[in-house]
Amino acid sequence: MTDYDNVCFVIMPFGTKKVEGVQIDFDAIYDGIFAPAIGRVGLPEGGVLMPRRTDKDFFSGDINNEMFLYIEYARFAVADISGLNANVFYELGARHRTRESGTAIFRQVGSTVPFDIQTIRAFSYDHGTDEKDESARQLIVQVLSESLKHNRLDSPIRLALANQWQQGQAVTDRLKDAENAVHNGDSNRAIQLYKEVIALDLTNPLHRMKLGILRKEQGMWVEAIGQFNAAVGLSESYADAWREKGIAENKLAFRLASRTNTVPQSNPAPGEADLLRAIELNASDFDAWASLGGVLKRAGRFDEARESYQKAREVSNDHPYPLLNEIKLRAHIEKRLDFSGADQRALTRAGRIRELQTKKEPPYDSPWCFFDLAELKLYAGKGEEYLDLIRQGLQLVTETWQAETVRESLRLLEPAAPSLPRLGDGLALLDEYLKP
Repeated sequence: MTDYDNVCFVIMPFGTKKVEGVQIDFDAIYDGIFAPAIGRVGLPEGGVLMPRRTDKDFFSGDINNEMFLYIEYARFAVADISGLNANVFYELGARHRTRESGTAIFRQVGSTVPFDIQTIRAFSYDHGTDEKDESARQLIVQVLSESLKHNRLDSPIRLALANQWQQGQAVTDRLKDAENAVHNGDSNRAIQLYKEVIALDLTNPLHRMKLGILRKEQGMWVEAIGQFNAAVGLSESYADAWREKGIAENKLAFRLASRTNTVPQSNPAPGEADLLRAIELNASDFDAWASLGGVLKRAGRFDEARESYQKAREVSNDHPYPLLNEIKLRAHIEKRLDFSGADQRALTRAGRIRELQTKKEPPYDSPWCFFDLAELKLYAGKGEEYLDLIRQGLQLVTETWQAETVRESLRLLEPAAPSLPRLGDGLALLDEYLKP
């Protein structure tokens, strides 16, 4: 008889599949990364987790039946959504529906995350070298160990339905219509629908979170903060809501200060305490570490900001966002631009990721994929491509703060300008765009 209490069910593609145009051997990733990492995870009551995957571990002849048993009863489940495999999402959805906790999502660096699950943390990992593989294994061990220790609710389905059973079809229909409005680019319609859902379902933090994110994307910082405040009030351990609240509070403080040409002076900086709380709840959230770096950077605490970006680089396996910010801060502090071998490899990988994202229809993570790729071209000495990508990014800007953020960030490179002869031309494009 199977002891499900020590099983970690692995939901991932089989064999070789394409991920962002690259052939990936998922069997090798399971054997070399997930299985050994899971076997390192200790259980609170003693013993260790045992990895299980349908094609490798089930022998009764009825794979589907055993798969559903593991989805239902396994102590933990991990899902690798790289490549957006239909079977993976089916099994992940079944797991989220049946278990309110004990599930973690992973994805390869640069792989797409659909909007429907963007409010759920998907931990990014890299692979291909001994160093990257070991870093990925350490990330998996950390995520699973912390999840087993705290046993926090991680199912968006159970979170969304926690207080919805009595609300009937009206809430369900509005949620469906809101998601469709988001997919169709009608954010105002989606906002109205989420407000109606909240009126029907006052105690569900997920609705508040989604409305807050939409308001954040519109630059409506006061209302965004109100929604994130409500979300953490309803679920104090909601790490993502603490993170978004901190980001929005910092943006609002600087927006208000810009009206009087001042800089917010406070310690902690606006939003800092909320981001530290988010990190306390989820130390593997590279977005929280990177956002804390941004808050500290705007407060002029450059050494601390660089440390936060370095931590974000570490937990994200050199995601382009913290990578580029850490490099800019280093250039600002040391007044020179100097790349290590590890930096060069990370920059090359970041360039491949961002270039693929700019070519998607529509571009993924726009306009940031264009601005990041522009910066990478600047470092490579490709001045005209740098300027062209800034122009393309500006065409996709939806709120002024996005262009302001890019300009503020690139200005950190000015102490190293002698080695970046086209830096000023890009800043001039941003200045022209931001003229009153």
